[in-house]
Formats: sequence, C-alpha cells, structure tokens
Amino acid sequence: MPLKTFFKEFGVFLGEKESLLDKHYQHVAEKIELHWGYDEFYPFIDKLLVDCRDRKRVGFPIEVALEITELHNIHERLYPPRNKN
Repeated sequence: MPLKTFFKEFGVFLGEKESLLDKHYQHVAEKIELHWGYDEFYPFIDKLLVDCRDRKRVGFPIEVALEITELHNIHERLYPPRNKN
C-alpha cells in the first residue's frame, strides 16, 4: 500500500504529489510500514538519515530526506518514544 494511503497525515503533507519513497525506494517504504508504531522505528529512521558508516553512501535526494523527516515527525506525534531510563 502506498505510504500516502497508509498514513493519512503523510497524505496531507504530500497533497497531490506522489511519494518519492514509494516511487523510487519501495524497499525503504516497506520497511517504514513494517516498523511503524514500534520503538524500532526510531533507530531505523535515524540510520536512514545519518550515515555512520564509511561515508561512501551517496544519500537520498533532499526531497526524499524531507519525506523521511516528515514521517519521523508524524510517528513521533502519534507514538512518542519511550524513555529507556
């Protein structure tokens, strides 16, 4: 299912535009759906946005990074991270 349909708030963010994650990064979109609502979402998204490896990754285009960031923001509002203390 497209992210825009799966997450109502994300559909509002995109408006009439198609999700670039769905269009060009289907494997990432599927993993976002899989992790949605779980604590594992946060480390997964962090790894997408921050390269902690050998710096040989090209990274996402800015428009895709903005989609990922918006999904993070929506998830944080709906499922605030639990304190691990």
